[in-house]
Amino acid sequence: MIDSPTPRLTRRESQELTRRRLIESAATLFADHGVRSTSLIAVAENAGFSRGAVHGNFSDKDELAAAVVQFVVEDLGPELVRALNSPGSANDRLAAYVSTHIDYCRREPTRAAAIIAAVGYLSRAAAAASHGQPYGQRSADSVADLVTLFEDGQRRGEMRDFDPITMALSLRSVLDTAVPAHPRIEADEIIALFDHATRAEEAPQ
Repeated sequence: MIDSPTPRLTRRESQELTRRRLIESAATLFADHGVRSTSLIAVAENAGFSRGAVHGNFSDKDELAAAVVQFVVEDLGPELVRALNSPGSANDRLAAYVSTHIDYCRREPTRAAAIIAAVGYLSRAAAAASHGQPYGQRSADSVADLVTLFEDGQRRGEMRDFDPITMALSLRSVLDTAVPAHPRIEADEIIALFDHATRAEEAPQ
């Protein structure tokens, strides 16, 4: 029996595959060495390409770092959405969200470390820039689902009165920095911390 030939990739499919391999290469190197210590040539060579492949897909290191962040967010995002839409009270869903994030960091330590490195790099770059949208604003935009959860919990009387954006950014800060840096951190402790910080006094435990 003659095997059927492997279908050739279209030009677009080939470009998308190259871009993904570059992003995955960058994620690995960012996790191991940091963004500033990783050259674009190293990213290309680690992925099996020439430097031209990087420049053909990304204008500079900032754009590549942003792509790494987006890659990890899109990988983890659906799991977090399912946690936020799970049954139970707002605090139950908050606990599911925290557990899901920590489980992901333990399962994908390289990607978790890569997003820390990329976000830190982009935040410093934005602070030094005098133009463009501040990275802090993009970070605020990224916690919209958590803000919605907190607002829902407040409407139901399950959570006390607090600023949802501040609380969401605080939680994301813990999850995005402390958890990947300390993979053995206890999910129950973080859940208890934010449950205590958000729960209404009269809400059932």
